[in-house]
Amino acid sequence: MHETRIVEGIRSGSRAEFSTLVERHARELYAFAARVAGPEEAEPVVHEAFAQAWNSASTFQTDRPVRIWLLGLAVKAAAARAGFDGRWEAAARAELRAPGQARPEAVPSDAAAAGRLAALVTAELPFPQRVVLVLRAFSGFGIPEMAAVVNASGDTVAALLAAAYLSFVNRLEMRAAV
Repeated sequence: MHETRIVEGIRSGSRAEFSTLVERHARELYAFAARVAGPEEAEPVVHEAFAQAWNSASTFQTDRPVRIWLLGLAVKAAAARAGFDGRWEAAARAELRAPGQARPEAVPSDAAAAGRLAALVTAELPFPQRVVLVLRAFSGFGIPEMAAVVNASGDTVAALLAAAYLSFVNRLEMRAAV
């Protein structure tokens, strides 16, 4: 069944359609939430996102993919838990005022150790940077998709992504040196 029809069913109160939506997207939303909000917050974030999907199905724009809409709801739920006010443009401006220097040569050669280190470093990033980095690196989204998820301009997302990469590499280097 086409996903727009699923949302239409949810709009009319179909619990079966809602179950189908959850079955199709719960795993991805959980993985995303675990990376953005942390493993201990992932389940509540996913529950909040799906509750919001049920309650706001009437606001779904049929020209957007359901996946983008659901990830956007998960970002909002995670942002509320992280105390982020959703001002993406302000976050990007703040990041642009604090440039750092990256030296990407400090990555462990062992793949498992590198993965653990990357997860630790990602978790340390400021919330806006963490969201765009996870959307890019783990979901494979480009700037337009990320902008749609976080409801910000492409320029804002690009600035946050650049800051996230720089911050990630700097933190990675500091951790690897320890």
